[in-house]
Amino acid sequence: MAEPTVMDLYPGVPTPLESHVQALGATGDRYLVEYLMLPMRDGVRLATVVIRPRAPGRVPVVMERTPYTQHLPYDVYRRVFGAGWAVVIQNERGTGWSDGDFSLLGHVADDCADTLSWIAAQPWSSGSVGLLGCSSPAENQLLISARGHPALKAGVPMSAGAGVGDIPGAEGSQGLFYKGGVPVLSTWTAWYGPSGLLRRPRLHPSDDPDELARALRNFSFSAPSTRDPDYARHLARIRMRPPSADVLRRMGIPESGYDTYITRTPADPGWRELDLLRAESTGATPALNINGWLDIGAYETLKLFEFQQHHPDQYLIMAGTGHCAMIRAQSPQAMLGERPMGNTVFPYDDIIMAWFRRFLAGDAQAWKPMPKVQVFLMGAGTWLTGERWPLPETRVSRLYLISGGAANTLWGDGVLQAAPAEAQAEPDRFIADPENPVPSLGTALGSDPICADQRPVECRSDVLVYSSPPLEQGVAMVGDVEAVLHVSADVPDADVFVKLVDVYPDGTAYNVAWSCLRLRYREGFGKPLPLVPGTVYEVTIRGMATANDFGPGHRIRLEVAGSCFPLADRNWHTGGANEWDIRGPIAHMTLHHDRARPSRIEFREYTGAVGGGA
Repeated sequence: MAEPTVMDLYPGVPTPLESHVQALGATGDRYLVEYLMLPMRDGVRLATVVIRPRAPGRVPVVMERTPYTQHLPYDVYRRVFGAGWAVVIQNERGTGWSDGDFSLLGHVADDCADTLSWIAAQPWSSGSVGLLGCSSPAENQLLISARGHPALKAGVPMSAGAGVGDIPGAEGSQGLFYKGGVPVLSTWTAWYGPSGLLRRPRLHPSDDPDELARALRNFSFSAPSTRDPDYARHLARIRMRPPSADVLRRMGIPESGYDTYITRTPADPGWRELDLLRAESTGATPALNINGWLDIGAYETLKLFEFQQHHPDQYLIMAGTGHCAMIRAQSPQAMLGERPMGNTVFPYDDIIMAWFRRFLAGDAQAWKPMPKVQVFLMGAGTWLTGERWPLPETRVSRLYLISGGAANTLWGDGVLQAAPAEAQAEPDRFIADPENPVPSLGTALGSDPICADQRPVECRSDVLVYSSPPLEQGVAMVGDVEAVLHVSADVPDADVFVKLVDVYPDGTAYNVAWSCLRLRYREGFGKPLPLVPGTVYEVTIRGMATANDFGPGHRIRLEVAGSCFPLADRNWHTGGANEWDIRGPIAHMTLHHDRARPSRIEFREYTGAVGGGA
């Protein structure tokens, strides 16, 4: 007879977790739900829920480790329970009711390894574990998957870009805290306020496992409430504007990791304390890497796959969605924010369950071979496939920025064309005013809508706009997009933002990708150098990638500006500790694009056949 659990001994109204478990098919007559504080190697106890069959026997296990309130957000768990497998949900240290101090991806590899070893030793476990999750529950998979563990057979990391460190091509992002050396302000102020606090309620330090189990079952941990969840916009609203380093504390938010990380530079050695996947992490566990093109970490997911694709059983699926919306946003007539995507229906649950059956249960027949790379081509409403990334059917193409010196606003004379300037050309000039920054529109994690008409931004005179003529034949960009620009400024430091835009025949301008560079880091994130006023620098802005079909009649557009706030922290142009500045000069910036200084975008153009349409 199976041993009783807390649910059996202390019956009552099911908790939200238990109700969800039952709704997914793990009913009380078939499944046990156990609550425990699982000790790690250093004695820190982690709040853990085990959902396992009552029937005797050893079964595969699917585990999700998370900093969030314990829940089962994926319908694929219905299939896991239907197969009679076990599920383990665990709060990372310093989150929920887990002991310890929180830090972003702190100790996650060791804690996961200890939990895997514990699971493998249980009499109900077959010793085969798969990891599942999106966002933070995916990001903490990356390092342990590179290190490996005998019980860890496969993973499904979704929207896992923040787990990527300094692997080739992704240097300096430090878990997505930066883009081109600029702190991604709106994402991290919004995340750390409720989710990354260092001070939080704790369970009583009891040694009685039954008492702890009752506490875990009957008391839920909820994130703190805030009066204004849009922390970054608070910077622009309050009368006595705080520096960006102090904005959460000034709003009454308890101490969080943000307070530490915002004061670092991209090359600060303190970043190595986090369990980010780094260049020396050369191993790999079989993985389904799934993300969406407008996710904040889409580019880093691609770099992760490039870094690991020589290992066996590495797969990439890129959808036409934003953060963690791949599975839930499927529709025959899907929308990405304001932009139509066409039919985005994709058999995610079938693939994930077949994946786990293959690696956790040894059922080779459950897995149907599929391409290593499957990417949704936005604008065409179809999928492209291949066996490696970048796709072999791509070539490097260029479009050059041209104007008569008046590319300001969408009514200016900025042009994108296939050939560089034939003669000397008047440069374009624009300003970056930290007191009146260019507003971000769409693009941000959690922004609504994430994809939106950019024309309100393009009406500003501090935004340069370069557009191709209406295309006679479509151009499909599939892969990395870089901007090579020749710029000068009259301040010690400045930022340059670029945004790739798809302009529809009716003029609607949808954002496709964006990136930026803090110019002090033009020679590397570990080598900050002030600008010399008037000196022209060639800079390469990386960090953009897409699969977008610019159809016939569409125009390809590139915006250039000196800010994008509150998506990214504004630059006060002093060259000092920008996070503590509250005032600074207006930057007068110049973009050169003559024969000797050919500013341009470089991208991978797909040369295969494109079908569909959206």
